[in-house]
Amino acid sequence: MFLYRAWILLGLVSISALAPAQSSKEDSISCYKSAIKEPITFYGNPGDAFTLYDGSKWKVASSGPYEYVPLRYRNILICPSEQMLIIDKKALLVEKVKS
Repeated sequence: MFLYRAWILLGLVSISALAPAQSSKEDSISCYKSAIKEPITFYGNPGDAFTLYDGSKWKVASSGPYEYVPLRYRNILICPSEQMLIIDKKALLVEKVKS
């Protein structure tokens, strides 16, 4: 199921520049662009915590193998409604951390 949702989201990201889609509110997926503020290095391993520049705190719930991300201001796409982080065309399941 995770791979199916990731595939759908990556497909939506790739076609979003072509044409905006119209859908009902119950079918809509809410995503926004942001960047990882902390930690400076992000590995994407399960349990890894990170903070975005909007101040929201997240942790990786599960993922496949992910490589070291050496760039501090790494751009990401976060989809809170799907609990998914997309970085470099890879999708990670995430959970929002309650402050």
